[in-house]
Amino acid sequence: MKQAHGIITAIRGGVVDIAFATGLPQIHSLLRLESQDIFFEVIEQLNARMVRAIALAPLEKISRGAAVTVHSDAFSIRVGDKMLGRMFDIFGNPIDKKPAIDGPMRPIYRETEDGLAVKTEKQAVLETGIKAIDLLTPFRAGDKIGMFGGAGVGKTVLVTELMHNIALKKIGYSVFAGIGERIREGNDLYLTLQSLGVLENAVLYFGEMDKAPGVRARVGLSAVTAAEYLLETTDKDVLFFIDNIFRYAMAGMEVGSILGKVPSELGYQATLEKDVARLQERIRSGSKRSITSVQAVYVPADDLTDPAVVTIFSHLEASLVLSRSIAEKGIYPAVDVLRSRSVSLDKEIVGDRHYQIAAAARDTFQRYKDLEHIIAILGIDELSRTDRVTAKRAERLQRFLTQPLFVTESFNNRKGIYVPLKDTLDGCERILNGEFDDAELDSLYMIGALPPKKK
Repeated sequence: MKQAHGIITAIRGGVVDIAFATGLPQIHSLLRLESQDIFFEVIEQLNARMVRAIALAPLEKISRGAAVTVHSDAFSIRVGDKMLGRMFDIFGNPIDKKPAIDGPMRPIYRETEDGLAVKTEKQAVLETGIKAIDLLTPFRAGDKIGMFGGAGVGKTVLVTELMHNIALKKIGYSVFAGIGERIREGNDLYLTLQSLGVLENAVLYFGEMDKAPGVRARVGLSAVTAAEYLLETTDKDVLFFIDNIFRYAMAGMEVGSILGKVPSELGYQATLEKDVARLQERIRSGSKRSITSVQAVYVPADDLTDPAVVTIFSHLEASLVLSRSIAEKGIYPAVDVLRSRSVSLDKEIVGDRHYQIAAAARDTFQRYKDLEHIIAILGIDELSRTDRVTAKRAERLQRFLTQPLFVTESFNNRKGIYVPLKDTLDGCERILNGEFDDAELDSLYMIGALPPKKK
């Protein structure tokens, strides 16, 4: 292919206009500055000789008149079996100080109508070993689960724990997309997975908060391209983790703003739903294997009605809401039982016993919430006998649903515990049946399974 050459004629924020004498580049072509490794992605063809592109790197030292060439007709990344255990940027270049990988190039933009099958209703629920998730928000292979919460309530910790626990069961490979988060968190994740011995089955892609909005808006597509490659070329399921999907929506808003697009509600781009769907609809099941996704969702000002949060929510089969008020009590994971839900919590999927126990737990927490104001003002002794029993069981159930995590061992000196679903259901059932009404709350806090019944 003969390279087309262009000249930058205008720079506005992270957007450049480029004039070409011949050979106008296609949309989503990748352009490269001739003087250094700075890339641009073509977003619009303004006329027969001019394109508009977004920068995929800072533009502090770039000026009008700089020459660019067409690097490739499609924004593509290199994939291959050797990418497991590695860490990459948006272009598929290693950022772990190890050699580049060999393998085919794959475009990050791809249509979804390519024979991917729809998930069947009979697929089994995935056991995570985390009591609160397994009981209240179970999910199946091919589902998408979101972890909603504001800053500091434990979203990233839970995502990392799930990567570890699922790797323990050798269910499949993990692909992680770090979008708009802190550089320190990416480094910590890499070292944590390495120390836990599960990095060899994971591949990580990062576009941190210091990167240009174009990078943060595209790194998720690079990661899902790698997930699709593993799904199609291996005989294992793929777990696709995103931290944070809200930052992906925010990056789209920034790109729309620098392109001069008229915003819609609360400043979000008018194409918000389309932008989110472009990534979410790539997370799908194949004929034999599936991509299952766990996504951290930052909730600005703890407002679940934010347009970006609502748009993300519409693509999920399960949502786990983490509450600041619960975290303040030292309850981790800080799950808000009454606002979390899953389409898989159905008798036909999880079975009668699991459904009945989860429903009873939810009813108990709802009644306890109704009583909290009375307890705060008058004390628990002023309740009726029935309500006192309900409050006691709710408090004990809340403590039981905490557990020490593997990824936090170095912080709290509590050894992580994987709790099988059977033990979770048995423990909740025993608490709801009143077996532990007289037990101290501390005896149920941060434990795994309950001790066996006394004979």
